[in-house]
Amino acid sequence: MHLATIRTGTTTRAVKRVDSGTSPVLVDLGYVDLGALLADPDGLTRAAAIDGGTTYDAATADFAPPVINPDKVICVSHNYGEHYRVLGLNIPESPRLSTKFSTALIGANDEIVKPADAHALDCAVELAIVIGRTVRHASDDEAAAAIAGFTVMNDVTDRDLEFQAEEWGLGNIWDRSTPIGPYLVTPDDLPGGIAPTLALTTTIDGRPVQSGSTADLHFDPVHVVRRASRFMELRPGDIVATGSPSSPAHDHGPEAHLQAGQRIVVSIDGIGECRNTVVAADA
Repeated sequence: MHLATIRTGTTTRAVKRVDSGTSPVLVDLGYVDLGALLADPDGLTRAAAIDGGTTYDAATADFAPPVINPDKVICVSHNYGEHYRVLGLNIPESPRLSTKFSTALIGANDEIVKPADAHALDCAVELAIVIGRTVRHASDDEAAAAIAGFTVMNDVTDRDLEFQAEEWGLGNIWDRSTPIGPYLVTPDDLPGGIAPTLALTTTIDGRPVQSGSTADLHFDPVHVVRRASRFMELRPGDIVATGSPSSPAHDHGPEAHLQAGQRIVVSIDGIGECRNTVVAADA
């Protein structure tokens, strides 16, 4: 299934994409967002069974983040083999984890707000896991069962702040800086299922700046979920970003840093893409 959360006037609705005719439609699933759907133990089963009701045009839909207010947003740093090699880093024994806040998340087509004091922003496509059931101290089987599906994230980061503070997480927690979505795609709809093999790309104003494949992930999604669950209870709707391929902008020097007016597209085959314009903050 391809599931999403869309804005409809003053509220939001969880929807399922149905590819019928010449244009896909989005079928209302009866929940305010995918977070509420995933919190219902029967939510995914009910979503699969719905084939009619209120519909919306997928082509004109206003996509919100799939989960409006996740309890946790967890990020893995440097998780692609090629990225380790490009940066000359030793591969760690376990995933390096950091966090974001839900206020950083924006919809797949929303504007990325560039803070006035952020001078070295870059972008990075990431496969993000969406948790579908509560899990703690997970085994491999439990971690796999906890993965509801996958979505696309653009992990926009201020490299100056990150390296100045010598802290991996501080540079990527800006409000309204992290596009995610548009769809949560369940594993049964992806090649490789719970460990999908998918191409990832990033372009800036149509210029390719990043490409890779999730086949190059050093720590696969099950490993990442198992590791994160060692330290915290993962709950339905939590987001776990799995890291980015090589060649994000900071690998290419200051000329590659994001500027207001630029158009960023991050894409993962089989899931979708985030298409966002960078805008300057009011203050």
